[in-house]
Amino acid sequence: MPEAKYVCSDDILCGVNLPKDAKNLADLEKKHILVIDAPSNAKKDEVFEVNIKVGGTDGVEHPNEAGHFIEWLELYCGDTFLGRAGFCGGTSYGVARFKVKLSHAHGPLKAWARCNLHGLWEGTKEIAIS
Repeated sequence: MPEAKYVCSDDILCGVNLPKDAKNLADLEKKHILVIDAPSNAKKDEVFEVNIKVGGTDGVEHPNEAGHFIEWLELYCGDTFLGRAGFCGGTSYGVARFKVKLSHAHGPLKAWARCNLHGLWEGTKEIAIS
């Protein structure tokens, strides 16, 4: 049975927001999409970088104002917590660089971002550890 995702299609503040159609993103989704830049394969117990950015798809940037901003980003491998970065509206941006090392993959790299107006957003990237 597939893993249940709690996504409320009519309420962006309920659950985790995911794009409805990854090939045809709405402007709201383009602003909140998580872009994960990391290798597809990393060596066991060797440090590698994971860069995460919120928005910017097709030139649609996420706002960074006192009233609308990214509060934080978190990085996981599967459900294993790897790190968190916090931001302040108007002064810091929803971009983070993490240096991590894994002894094995616990699942895909997964990033969560919290927008103060539009809730929680998730992005993933497959990774293999060899």
